[in-house]
Amino acid sequence: MPVTTRFVHSAGVTKKLRQALVLLHLMTAFGWFAATVAVLLLTAHGQVEAALLVDDRLLADCSFMTVYTGLMLAANWGFTRFWWITVKLVTTIGLALGGRALFHDGMFVAGGVLMVAAIAALAWIGRMKPWGQLRPHVQAKPWRHPAIYVVILATPVLDYVTGLPLQAIPAAAVLVLASRTARWPGRGVLSRPGGRR
Repeated sequence: MPVTTRFVHSAGVTKKLRQALVLLHLMTAFGWFAATVAVLLLTAHGQVEAALLVDDRLLADCSFMTVYTGLMLAANWGFTRFWWITVKLVTTIGLALGGRALFHDGMFVAGGVLMVAAIAALAWIGRMKPWGQLRPHVQAKPWRHPAIYVVILATPVLDYVTGLPLQAIPAAAVLVLASRTARWPGRGVLSRPGGRR
């Protein structure tokens, strides 16, 4: 297969895989929101044990999967190119890591309301993309190789099936590759299948 034909085919596959990653991000974000609403409703009716069960079995996984897929999508376009990406990323990581602190004794309902409002605000930011560019001179270098998306999408499945926390592996690999191409423009494997430009 000629290089041009192979590249066009690869670009089509990559686009579909990226859409699958976006869909996974939206599904886990919606799951995070729904689980947070469930925790809020359960705690408002005094069902603290049930709320903690939902938090442990569903909310925590959805929040970390939202962060994981968000990191993978942001790494593709740059963490600091746009204000909305930077704000959303920092807020999402903060909520995922510190969200349980909002659910201390006596603060279950207030913490739930804050979490629901914050996740709704993140959804609005993701949809509206406000505030413009943070670093307009930096050009996006989207991934064009399908293998990157295959690894990213397969990791949560392997994570769930094996019970091992594998998300850090592709996250670290993507960050290393992204930093490599940022330092040496035109020499990275992210620019085109086979490393060609």
